Amino acid sequence: MTGKASNQSLVRKKRDPDLVNAEIAMKRAAQKAREIAKKEGTRIVFIENGRIKEE
Repeated sequence: MTGKASNQSLVRKKRDPDLVNAEIAMKRAAQKAREIAKKEGTRIVFIENGRIKEE
């Protein structure tokens, strides 16, 4: 059982480079959406800590 737990922690530490790049791209897209929304006077709706919020 101990070996299985340590294998799971190793799997969590290794990150797929494609997923890392996708996360960076998503953050960049979110920032661009905020900039466009600000120019257009549109609100951004998102979920944070399980609650719906607006900017």
